[in-house]
Amino acid sequence: MRFTIGISPCPNDTYIFGPLLEGHLDTDFKFHTIMDDVEVMNRMALKHGLDIIKVSYGVVPEILDNYAVLKAGGALGFGCGPLVVSKRFGSINQLKGKRIAIPGRNTSAFRFFKHFYGEDFEFVELRFDLIMTAVLTGSVDAGVIIHEGRFVYQSAGLLNLADLGAIWEKRYDMPIPLGAIVIKRELAEYAGTLKSLIQESISFSEKRYGEIEPFIKEHAQEMSDEVIKKHIDLYVNRFSYDMTEAVPGLTEFLDCTEEDFV
Repeated sequence: MRFTIGISPCPNDTYIFGPLLEGHLDTDFKFHTIMDDVEVMNRMALKHGLDIIKVSYGVVPEILDNYAVLKAGGALGFGCGPLVVSKRFGSINQLKGKRIAIPGRNTSAFRFFKHFYGEDFEFVELRFDLIMTAVLTGSVDAGVIIHEGRFVYQSAGLLNLADLGAIWEKRYDMPIPLGAIVIKRELAEYAGTLKSLIQESISFSEKRYGEIEPFIKEHAQEMSDEVIKKHIDLYVNRFSYDMTEAVPGLTEFLDCTEEDFV
């Protein structure tokens, strides 16, 4: 069986899927892999373009007619949510009507921002790794940053106006839903086997990191080893291995049922 699969080049995805995609695991499945920014993956999922794909939880409600959420491989956790940063402004209230860069309208980050602060802003869609530069140069007034941005924004001279994940945790007492792995419903019969393979892939990376490290660093956009490690430690956790315990809370957030998780 051959699957098309799409993931981001971020260290958490390459750590989780690297052993599987690089042929370190024993399986008869074959994978054709596409790597790109998660917002590109979101758009591909909206067009039903790939068999298995990493998407933002923000877009999951829009694709549930064609995809189900795999209970392994995603990104949920604590202390790992998007941040709102600025160089010139000190509070969200000061940003009303101002230009705010977002990593895409289908992203979980944008869904969180709207959920807490509404839409009385001018939103500018940018690739996630271009947002801090846009804030620093003044082409936007603030930005919603994700991934490794939360580790480096201070050294870049930016102020943290809001930790959207911390607000979520305090209000709802559940892990922050950031990224999901979804599979076409017509392939649901393979979900159990794929979940086990993802779990095996995670275990491989945990035990034999040196063998998968070159693959992670190749796609890590010149991050330092320290930032790569922080990224993995933050976004890869027990929910990546099995998110079953988080499903009841997610059904309410996504307005779906437990049958939408496989």
